[in-house]
Amino acid sequence: MTDELEKFIRKLFASIVVFNGFEDIVTEKIVVKVMMERLSDLLSETATDYEAMVYLHTASLAAPLSEEWQNIYAYLFSKYHPREARKIGVYRDELTEAERRKLLNLKKWIYKRQMSLKR
Repeated sequence: MTDELEKFIRKLFASIVVFNGFEDIVTEKIVVKVMMERLSDLLSETATDYEAMVYLHTASLAAPLSEEWQNIYAYLFSKYHPREARKIGVYRDELTEAERRKLLNLKKWIYKRQMSLKR
């Protein structure tokens, strides 16, 4: 098997990274959505936006998010659940440059964790 193919398979089946202690929050529905998102973005060396949203969701259960992380979470939630985001008044369709950088760094960190974890 080629290195590239191995990398794709490893990314596709990598663990879903959540905040420590919240592993049981990952439902079958979340697993399916993560797999679909990963399939559409196999070339990227970052986690998907959906995976970042799942991580932030679990982190928010452990401690309140800062305003910047709240904005990022609201943006991601709005991307995947726009109707619900509007209904509860958290809809956001853009990020500041600083928030975009933080999101990218989070996605890189999640990806590195995924690639280092054994399944």
